[in-house]
Amino acid sequence: MSAQHHGPKADDLLPALRAVDITPLQGDDGELHFVLQDRTRIAPQSLALSPAGYFVLAYLDGEHSCADVQAAFLQQSGMILPADQVKGLVRVLDEALMLKGERYEQAYAQRGEEYRAAPARDNRERYPDGAELRSEIEKMLAGGVIAPVREVRGLIAPHLDYARGAPCYADAYATLAKVPPAERYVILGTNHAGRATSAVATTKDFQTPFGLVRTDRDFLRRLEDKLEQAVCEHELDHLWEHSVELQLHILQVITDGQPFEIVPVLCPNPCLPSGTGSERDTGQELRDFADMLGSLVAEEDRRTTIIAGADLSHVGQQFGDPEPTTPTFLEEVGRLDRELLSLLECRQEEEFVSRLRATSNPTRVCSVGCIYALLRSLPRRACRVLSYHQAANIAAETNVTCAAVIIG
Repeated sequence: MSAQHHGPKADDLLPALRAVDITPLQGDDGELHFVLQDRTRIAPQSLALSPAGYFVLAYLDGEHSCADVQAAFLQQSGMILPADQVKGLVRVLDEALMLKGERYEQAYAQRGEEYRAAPARDNRERYPDGAELRSEIEKMLAGGVIAPVREVRGLIAPHLDYARGAPCYADAYATLAKVPPAERYVILGTNHAGRATSAVATTKDFQTPFGLVRTDRDFLRRLEDKLEQAVCEHELDHLWEHSVELQLHILQVITDGQPFEIVPVLCPNPCLPSGTGSERDTGQELRDFADMLGSLVAEEDRRTTIIAGADLSHVGQQFGDPEPTTPTFLEEVGRLDRELLSLLECRQEEEFVSRLRATSNPTRVCSVGCIYALLRSLPRRACRVLSYHQAANIAAETNVTCAAVIIG
């Protein structure tokens, strides 16, 4: 931004935009619009802005005033942007719950109360046809290659939708289905858009189209005792997060009605520098969580399998790459992914995180946290990559990679 900052008083500063997804779309009228969507789903609906409105968003960081926005707009466009239009846009954004502030906090608190009061985390509204979902999963698993293993103590599978992640879902869970089932599955998901800066669990049972699965709340209490801190403070992060439920559906299918319990946990990104979003060290907190999780699982007789719902690279112009995707580029992404996977097979999970942190995660591996927590919680156990897959859509510029990995 080139506008000069004149040091406005705190009362003059415009509020900050929350972490929202912004998608450019061309309307039926041929005009370009920018659609804002709330990642946390607290905001009830999306909001479309004009290019001028999109320009203002760049200055909604809590450090600029209305005058700053006007000066920047004049410098770039040569046009005057009236103050009442800037303030009107800010008011609309606030009413739509897109800004940080009291209105959003109240809505967040209300949704949290509703979540805690509900009998279970229920996702049947998103999957209304249970028979169709079961058929899709069974068909997917039928194509899996079963690895010859005696036991599976840990598993990495995608959290892509089943259609795009099918090859790796199939290999991971076809193999898991051939070993004795666990009594408890710790499912480590990716916290894509939540508030927690450390591992966050939920005490809610999970209601899916296939029935109710109980959460092992006693295990969570013991885990909190070991950590000497709460792990469910921001459990509302689980409300719309999909990376746990996608694993759970498949577990329900392959166990064919045999009861089991789950421990659902979302993991943060340990590649963030200390103090990002929190004064605490995210990497150290995740390390402590993984150590305590592994210790608790090891000291119990109850058979437990730990699963990470994890995707790898996210590349293409829709994810921020400047150039159009080419086959050569995807080959390079595959090379980088396989280097990272080889670190896991060599049980160098610390180097896995360090390398991504040192290189600023150039291909946007989104599940560093749950992959690392899984490996760290199961030390000295063999790790084997079963398969690797690129769900590439070059035309749409959205390409996501994933793998099937087992820890025995």
